[in-house]
Amino acid sequence: MSAIRHQPALYKIVVSHYLVAALFFLTLTIMFMFSINEIAGHYFQPRILALTHTAALGWGTLIIFGALYQLLPVILETPLYSLRLCWASFVLLMPGILMLICAFWFFDPGLMMQVAGVLVLSGILLFNLNVLLTLKNKQQTTIFQEFIVTSCMWLALTAVLGLLLVFNFRFSFLPQDHLAFLRLHAHMGIAGWFLMLIVGVSGKLIPMFLVSKYQQIALLSYAYYLINAALLLFLIDGYFYGINFKTNLILLVGVAGICTYLFYVYRCFVSRIRKDVDLAMVQTLFSFVLLAASIGVLPFIFHYHLKQNPLATNLSVIYGILIFIGWISALILGQTFKTLPFIVWVKHYEHLTGKVKTPMPADLNSNFLLTIQCMAFLLFLITFISGFVFSSLMMKYVGASCLVITALCYCLHISHLLLHKTSIQHYDQI
Repeated sequence: MSAIRHQPALYKIVVSHYLVAALFFLTLTIMFMFSINEIAGHYFQPRILALTHTAALGWGTLIIFGALYQLLPVILETPLYSLRLCWASFVLLMPGILMLICAFWFFDPGLMMQVAGVLVLSGILLFNLNVLLTLKNKQQTTIFQEFIVTSCMWLALTAVLGLLLVFNFRFSFLPQDHLAFLRLHAHMGIAGWFLMLIVGVSGKLIPMFLVSKYQQIALLSYAYYLINAALLLFLIDGYFYGINFKTNLILLVGVAGICTYLFYVYRCFVSRIRKDVDLAMVQTLFSFVLLAASIGVLPFIFHYHLKQNPLATNLSVIYGILIFIGWISALILGQTFKTLPFIVWVKHYEHLTGKVKTPMPADLNSNFLLTIQCMAFLLFLITFISGFVFSSLMMKYVGASCLVITALCYCLHISHLLLHKTSIQHYDQI
């Protein structure tokens, strides 16, 4: 990451995304607290839709956009094309996401939801345009580039289908049941956007953070083709036949791709030069356990769905929690405090390198807040999922409270980093 240099204009847009995403995460946890009863029901209802889109767009996608604006030049080894496009995308996404969440929460499938959908799609398309123009002059293609470009394409397709579903509420023009298209929309976003991007970006960053000498990126190529093949097969088969016995076979293809990637992460971990692993990296690695757990739930969902057993609906909710508030959130909670401290460090100390002794980026973190955040998040997973399994309302509320504490610690930690002041008086001259 030595290629990163402090650019005030870029720093502002990156920080804006981190801050707003943190606020969306806190909002998500409060909404979650007030939706305990709804979470126990069917996933196709207003508050669940609002929660899902807050997690997917306001929390996950916004912070990914911000991080990518800073990291793309490192991953792709080429300058970011346009800061104006970054701001234009951000300005469109902000009101679009807020309006969409409100429209779902109060279920107003009219003009507000439609305008929100158009704004969100427009913001995503501008982001994609910026990524593609950034790659325009890059001559050598890498697997990391393939993952990023493909994930952006899946994100755009997810947003297009989402907008069609929004208009379908009023005009009912889609040829099949709304829920069938919602299932396709969700997995295009989960596997196409989040999984593809996370595999591609973390495949580059994890060896860097672990200081690993493992470079067998052929494994990432296998993961790329297997995951994309599984997603395409799921969409085609799901559109024409819905959930059926072939769905489990398609899942096996995707699982093979994910296992290939996880083996790559494992090899990076065991071959690391830096033997000590900090708490932020522990939470990052733990997120992959949650990814594996969520995949383990899918065969049971398919099984009970084919038997028309209501357990399929309950398991679908657990699956959604494991994906959005488990895997994706754990990954962000960990990686934020690997990437953001470095971004802040570059702003405050890069120009002092070689002149005075400076702190390490990790020194800017608050170990106290990071520890509380990790403990609260783990308690959330244990108590809430246990409460869901054993139908304990009290355990669900305890879990939801732990999630709010997690978000508060996260927001405080973000503020702690962004309010950091350059301090060299305690460091000796070199």
